[in-house]
Amino acid sequence: MCASYEAKFSVTQLVEAFDRHGAPLAFPGGLPNIEPVDEVRPTDIARAVRATDTAAAAELAPMRFGFRGPVRPGGSKPPPVINFRSEGRSFGNGETGGRALVPASGFYEFTGDKYPKTRWRLRGADGGFLALAAVWRAGRDGEPDAFALLTAAPGPDVAPYHTRGVIPLPPELWADWLFDRRPAEAMLLPPPAGTLLAEAAPRG
Repeated sequence: MCASYEAKFSVTQLVEAFDRHGAPLAFPGGLPNIEPVDEVRPTDIARAVRATDTAAAAELAPMRFGFRGPVRPGGSKPPPVINFRSEGRSFGNGETGGRALVPASGFYEFTGDKYPKTRWRLRGADGGFLALAAVWRAGRDGEPDAFALLTAAPGPDVAPYHTRGVIPLPPELWADWLFDRRPAEAMLLPPPAGTLLAEAAPRG
């Protein structure tokens, strides 16, 4: 599963891609400045795309990576929920949560039994950014809105690195996912072989 990802892209790239694939991004306050990030980690604030209330456009919203975790016995602070199993669930849009896409230029997986483990970056074979299927929830008690990445059985490109995988949606499904036009089970499928390329990415 994915505990961190890379976010290196420009807002222009996002605007052009989402417009081309039927999910134009709206920016009522003007285009934001997006800095490239080598690694987005749990509880970091990052950008996610979700439908607006018009159901005709999408927005690029700042959200926290990871839902608030369930309360633990004894009251200890739970870890954030960053990955969310997709099988057997339905996902729709509402005022307090719904479907989302998280732009990423790559995501990280680890292999090995001893520390430090080998870190791998998986990126799109076509060189473009990935749009990872996600769900978002409205923040509570003054907390920001948050997202978790959806996971499924790994495709052939991810299987050598983990027993579960995040789900990069092909561009032709972006609008259907964001605007809840098709059932989740018809879209949340592992990507076919050759969709992703893996390369060793040791930390400096």
